[in-house]
Amino acid sequence: MNTSSKCTVLVVDDEPSICWGFERLLGEQGHHVLTASSAEEGLQTAADNQIDLLVLDVRLPGEDGISALPRFRREIGDAPVVVMTAFGDLDTAVAAIHGGASEYLTKPFKLEEASRVCQAMLVQAERAKQLDVEASPIDSPGDAAVLVGRSPSMQQVFRKIALVADSDLSVLITGETGTGKELVAAAIHRHSRRRESSYASAGAFLDTRQVVESELFCHVKGAFTGAAETRKGLFELADGGTVLLDEIGDLPMATQVKLLRVIEQGEFTAVGDVRPRKCDVRVIAATNRDLKTGVQERTFREDLLYRLSAVAIDLPPLRERRDDIPLLCEYFLRRLGYARATDAIPAELMQQLQERSWFGNVRELRNAVEHASVMARGRRFELGDFPSPQQRNRAGDQSQGGTLDHLVEQWTQEQLKQSGGESITDLHDRLTNATEPALLRVVLEFTGGNRAAAAQVLGMHRGTLRERLKRYEADSAQQD
Repeated sequence: MNTSSKCTVLVVDDEPSICWGFERLLGEQGHHVLTASSAEEGLQTAADNQIDLLVLDVRLPGEDGISALPRFRREIGDAPVVVMTAFGDLDTAVAAIHGGASEYLTKPFKLEEASRVCQAMLVQAERAKQLDVEASPIDSPGDAAVLVGRSPSMQQVFRKIALVADSDLSVLITGETGTGKELVAAAIHRHSRRRESSYASAGAFLDTRQVVESELFCHVKGAFTGAAETRKGLFELADGGTVLLDEIGDLPMATQVKLLRVIEQGEFTAVGDVRPRKCDVRVIAATNRDLKTGVQERTFREDLLYRLSAVAIDLPPLRERRDDIPLLCEYFLRRLGYARATDAIPAELMQQLQERSWFGNVRELRNAVEHASVMARGRRFELGDFPSPQQRNRAGDQSQGGTLDHLVEQWTQEQLKQSGGESITDLHDRLTNATEPALLRVVLEFTGGNRAAAAQVLGMHRGTLRERLKRYEADSAQQD
């Protein structure tokens, strides 16, 4: 994509090779490239020339690029700014975007990527001039020191947070359990224009549909048994702010329709009421499931998925960013009162930690470090101070030996061992008789003893449930 006229680009970086690369890259495209090795020199160059694009490094001798960005903005007006850094973190990304930067490049970057970004910014600037569009200033960000990572994948996460934070677009955050989806949602709210308003979250939508909708959309007095008074729901309480819907894949299908209405029309209907109520809420959703599979299996609405994923942020598992493990350990240890990570974790042990798979991700690492600090009691950590690593079962879930899959394996192995090599012909019945009574008991407690409702939850005929209950009651009486 080419602009219709020759543009002047100012590159501010103390690395001569970077300046030379941009001179060659943009010069071949017909643009005039000016360079400077410090913020002070760059500001003077900007004052003496009409700049169409500023490419600015963060780490500079003297004043850093982020601090100088407001003064550059006064000199170059509405010209786009591309910030470069080899030391990217969430603070840097947000500060750059909120300070007036249009894009964010993390070193090292490929020339093709830099070319694409610069050309896009120049085209955008040219269109903005034609439409006389002016960018509005954005407040400085607050403290965001909760997400930790310098890996390229985390830099992309920080960049997306910075770019999307101040919009009202819905965001879908995906990633395995323990990767920090809640932290990303909180960071988006904290850096948004809604940061002074409420931030609320809800999840584990495993209750009945009526209860879930009451929690989200409120209910009026008498709406259902036990609704002795009108109660506000999450969307009403968070009006003007942000709502995080964690584990969105568990939301009942019927409730998904109501959520879609909130996103598209900004209104909902309370349980037991017919009048729509207005609400101004930004929706952020999080899940560790593949919602596209949910769409195929008809457990998740396709139109809701499209609306939720206006912006998608996928968090990488910790095993795919092992270089961040020392940085994370240092962060956790500082919170525990250690001055330096090396005071607690020697290099050889850190290497062993980096070789683990960490199926529980950052949450597992944090818990492991906290566990080790208790076991070590002030001395340097040893491998034995850390709990055994979590394992992944065949279903892809995380565990430490307590999953249903693992328990069934243990039970089956024990039954086979007890048989002493004799043939077994009723192992399936044994398992059913051992587990089904507990299943029926818990479901009946959940439905308040309502057998019709319990049969519906179990997915069996009411008569079948009645027969099973009689059989287990008889078995229990014989054992007594």
